[in-house]
Amino acid sequence: MTALSISVPLAEAKNKLSELIDRVSRGEEFVITRHNTEIARLVPVRRPGRGEVSEFIARMRAGRKGRGASTAEILSWRSEGRR
Repeated sequence: MTALSISVPLAEAKNKLSELIDRVSRGEEFVITRHNTEIARLVPVRRPGRGEVSEFIARMRAGRKGRGASTAEILSWRSEGRR
């Protein structure tokens, strides 16, 4: 998150959502407020780097050892409910 978020009242955010999304895609962050109370944040999506993905995969593989789940079973679980 950047050091500074811009505060935007909910009504204004509703009226200018497309503009706010364009600005978020360029790195800006917004805090949406209702009656001066923070209720939501609009922030850019952070994509994990290759190192993070590799580390996660290694941790998954280490956790699978001894559990007997095959790659086919995992792929089956992943696609379960996608019919």
